[in-house]
Amino acid sequence: MLLSDPILAVFCLLCAAFFAAGLVRVMINLAVLDHPGHRSAHETPVPKGGGVGVMASFFLFFPLVQDITGHSVLQADVILTAVATALLACVSWADDLYQWPASIKLVAQTAAAALVIAGGTATSWPAPSYGLVLSLFWLVFITNAVNFMDGLNGLISGCLIVGNLFVAATGTYFGLPDLVWPALMLAGCLCGFLPFNFPKARIFLGDVGSQGCGLLAGTAALYMTRHTSQPSGWVLGPALLSPLIFDVLFTLVRRKLAGHSLMQAHRGHLYQVLHRSGMNPVLITLCECGFVLWGGMVAVYTAPFLPLKAACVAVPLLALPQLGWLALAIIRTRRHPVGPW
Repeated sequence: MLLSDPILAVFCLLCAAFFAAGLVRVMINLAVLDHPGHRSAHETPVPKGGGVGVMASFFLFFPLVQDITGHSVLQADVILTAVATALLACVSWADDLYQWPASIKLVAQTAAAALVIAGGTATSWPAPSYGLVLSLFWLVFITNAVNFMDGLNGLISGCLIVGNLFVAATGTYFGLPDLVWPALMLAGCLCGFLPFNFPKARIFLGDVGSQGCGLLAGTAALYMTRHTSQPSGWVLGPALLSPLIFDVLFTLVRRKLAGHSLMQAHRGHLYQVLHRSGMNPVLITLCECGFVLWGGMVAVYTAPFLPLKAACVAVPLLALPQLGWLALAIIRTRRHPVGPW
């Protein structure tokens, strides 16, 4: 071969990014529009379905890169995760087109999560049987969390790019070399989409992109808990996702205490409240990406600790910037009232 395997793999990553960008342009021309509603951050109809380009490019080039880098795709966990992601992406794209009830989406998410777990990607903590239930809940929750947070230009795609690049950069340290190239592949596909969505949106990811990427993110976090060589390498997944987890959990608890329906669409997430208060949306997105990077650094710092010590150190460090983010939202809404949130 004239090219070494790593160079050929990098070439495939570049091809994946450009192929994703090409498909995103096709989806813009297809013009399946997202019409603004009461919870939207946009004021005019914008095409959605950019996630079709991301998912299609990932599925096309991922097997090539795996083969080039000496990793088999003919494994139960890889095959079933691929089937689960494809299933969820197809159902989500149909939902983008026809606006199906939330119950159908939940069934699809649960089925996809069950397929991932059937492939062996699950935690065994605190016991194997409980670990399966916890893994199912985790996958459905993270899939929805990523979907809920996909409401501002570049926020989810930017956070996932930062998170995946961090996993790729620290994979060897955490004893997770098998995640390096998949993380780079998903980051590359999202980089092909990002210029069309940030800072000004010509297209949105849509559910097909946010839910598909959410399932992959949750699956990667579960994989880390089983295969990391660090005593507390399990912190990495939740730490990178901590900005999304905090925002969604805080919003759900606050709405429950206020007596609001948890199934009703709203615009009460912290990033939405800050945007409604007049904060620059580009700054909000950059801050959220910074929180992801901070979570990764916390995970690197706590990885050598024993699990209990790691949890006691990581939780306050991860919560600190989020509490500051919450305080900023409270201060801004007092100065710039946004109504009930």
